[in-house]
Amino acid sequence: MIMRLMLLGFLVFSLAFQGAVAATSECEECKTIVDLLQFEWGEKKTEECVMEIAVFICETFHIEDNDVCNFIISDFSDEFMYVISKILVTPHQLCGLLMKNNCGDFVDPLATIWNMTIPGNQPAYVPKQIVPAGNPTLRALHLTDLHVDMFYTPGMEAQCDTPQCCRPQDMNVEIVENYQSAVKEPAGPWGNVGSCDTPYWLLTNMLQHIANTAGQLDYVMVSGDLVSHTVWAYTPETHSFMVRNLSDTIRSYFPNTPVYFAVGNHEGVPVDNIAPHFTPKKYHMDWLYKTMSDSWKGWIPEDQEKTLEYNGCYMKKIYDGLRMISLNNVYGDRINFWLYINQTDPDGTLQWLINQLQDAENAGDKVHIVAHIPGSDSEALEGYALNYYKIINRFTNTVVGQFFGHTHSEQFYMMYSNPDDYKSTPNNVVYSAPSVTPYSDFFPAYRIYTIDGVHSGSTYQVIDYEEWYFNLTSNNANPTNVKWEQLYKSANAEYGLKGQTPDEYNQMIERMKTNDDLFNRYYENRYRRTIYDGRAPCSDQQCRNGYLCDARQFHQTNQLCTDLEGGMIKPKDSKKKYSARFVTSQEKRRGKEECKI
Repeated sequence: MIMRLMLLGFLVFSLAFQGAVAATSECEECKTIVDLLQFEWGEKKTEECVMEIAVFICETFHIEDNDVCNFIISDFSDEFMYVISKILVTPHQLCGLLMKNNCGDFVDPLATIWNMTIPGNQPAYVPKQIVPAGNPTLRALHLTDLHVDMFYTPGMEAQCDTPQCCRPQDMNVEIVENYQSAVKEPAGPWGNVGSCDTPYWLLTNMLQHIANTAGQLDYVMVSGDLVSHTVWAYTPETHSFMVRNLSDTIRSYFPNTPVYFAVGNHEGVPVDNIAPHFTPKKYHMDWLYKTMSDSWKGWIPEDQEKTLEYNGCYMKKIYDGLRMISLNNVYGDRINFWLYINQTDPDGTLQWLINQLQDAENAGDKVHIVAHIPGSDSEALEGYALNYYKIINRFTNTVVGQFFGHTHSEQFYMMYSNPDDYKSTPNNVVYSAPSVTPYSDFFPAYRIYTIDGVHSGSTYQVIDYEEWYFNLTSNNANPTNVKWEQLYKSANAEYGLKGQTPDEYNQMIERMKTNDDLFNRYYENRYRRTIYDGRAPCSDQQCRNGYLCDARQFHQTNQLCTDLEGGMIKPKDSKKKYSARFVTSQEKRRGKEECKI
């Protein structure tokens, strides 16, 4: 049993990070190593060694970087051991899972495809039209991925060897032991592009700037990820503090403006992990949801507090004819390892979404959805993403706005009547706003939408949006006179759109195939015009096709990109997502000696 647990420990992380290899020789090597380890260690190893052995295999196979491998023996081993004890596979099934291509007996504990029952009686599709001018409008601020680091320290090393820099490293004995007094790149006074998160004073400066310059804001959306990337330090206490602190901070700058939050993957403890209620009670996230419920009082209806405190979702009728739904889609996160036990609609969030959309359709209301992880992201589970896609397609006349985050870059995603056919009808656009954090390649930014307002027959569709960014290079050079700059005043004008409709965005993708100026503009805006990390221009067709394919995908399929000639190279996500707790040299030596590795 212990050997099985050890192998499963390796299985869970290799699955999550997709570090699989497929060569026949490596398949045989995997089987041989599994057999040798089973012979050498037998079934007598204590549970304390299971995690050490899993790390050993992870590092030996170079499945992931050593920091990710060492995450296995972090403070979260209790939760991890519970999950892997529930997944029953044989050692050779492990190789079948990792190598995929006819290596051993294939097994898929994630049960990747599962189906929700979608309601029938779908009304005839009504194409979204360009909103005519002259009617009242709403203005909505969209913030995402704040990732505030309360320990950001100007002058600290910005180019450190850990996944989180610009802060004291004294929690890491190994780094301190080898620390060089000469700082290669001092952290800037207002933040740093790279492996650094948002200083608290940068957040408050942004909020003050918005309060002073934006004019009337009718509501604010925050698409999740409030805390920093220092996942080794995640605890319920620190997360509760950050939820309360940042909610109060935003409220202090917008005391009369409602704010609608969504749960992000970094709200999980451990990171990415939101335990559904089929797990033992000690793992439940009720403490997080209760903190959110208490911190967001006045912004969400009292009759929604019970739902929020159960699964992190809620709905509010924000105007006559318009509802806001906050969907906790961390239940569709590939690295939420609780889902390896059972990923089928955890805590009923998608069934709850169906019920909410059916109620809205019956009432003739429109719906905006705020959530965190886009369905095509590498961290998204395809089963959850595809079911969400089908739900939105069923209620495509009702859902008129979707507001996501997570990627840190400015993006949009198309949705089509056939999820696997780009030639089918484009029926929805998903907005993914730029992050406040500069981690890893971005200047901080925010977005403000202009939306069809409250009037008879309102569509409540997005009409246009503007973006503002904070140039860390120039502002760090002149830290006493910082300024926020407008990236562009109008997305419609920036990209030559007649309006914010699915047809217009679909045609924009077509135009970007050959229009260099348009594509380069989109490419530069995606990164808020940063020039960090030696990023080369996206000048060849394969690179361009990768970005165009991204825009078509809101679930994980390349069927939407078959017309992109010349092949494609998908944009490389340099955002370091997993800031593992670095174990010390002493801990490594002790673990290997005790387990005879």
